[in-house]
Amino acid sequence: MAELERDEVVAAALGPHIFERFVEAKRQEWDDYRVYVSGWEIERYFTIL
Repeated sequence: MAELERDEVVAAALGPHIFERFVEAKRQEWDDYRVYVSGWEIERYFTIL
């Protein structure tokens, strides 16, 4: 995310408004991925609890 936010080529290509929305969308996408617990994780680790 930090690299994307510093990427002047992408920022210039998208323009400031679209670039800001794109970064927000990618931040949300990353957060959704980061907190997702897969079925494999549940099966593997739930028995430990």
